[in-house]
Amino acid sequence: MKYAVEIAGRTVHVEVDEFGVRVNGRQVEGHLDGAGTSPVRRIVRGERSREFVATPGEGKGRWRLAMEAEHFDVEALDERTLAIRAMAGQGAPPPVAGALLAPMPGLVVRVLVAEGDRVAAGAALVVVEAMKMENELKALAPGMVRRVRVEPGTGVEKGAVLVELDPSG
Repeated sequence: MKYAVEIAGRTVHVEVDEFGVRVNGRQVEGHLDGAGTSPVRRIVRGERSREFVATPGEGKGRWRLAMEAEHFDVEALDERTLAIRAMAGQGAPPPVAGALLAPMPGLVVRVLVAEGDRVAAGAALVVVEAMKMENELKALAPGMVRRVRVEPGTGVEKGAVLVELDPSG
């Protein structure tokens, strides 16, 4: 599995497979201990090890790492998520205040809100299938659903308005 890990403003490419771990193409000897319910993890490299606490951050792939007196916000994204973001980012429509836009062409699978619903920032509004993957599209800010412009089965183009939100609602 391949990941892009952003930490301290730097992106590191990590590949994990049956042969081990490679960071930016270089084989790395070592392993990670502490999987399970505890947030405490340990990186072991030869005779050296460092312990840290990993807690989930806000959003997919986001983590807060605490190692001794240092704290890091980290985002680790897998290949699928990177591909979706790349596709959506290439000429993606700019955010429009009060509107949820389709980031890519696709098919509306589910509409998760109705007109008059109050939603929080990050609330799922619509699920769109693109490239055989379902993508849950979320509100960028809190508000009230003014109008739902799509229904399940609707084909949409990149930039199409899916849901209108009233931010003051």
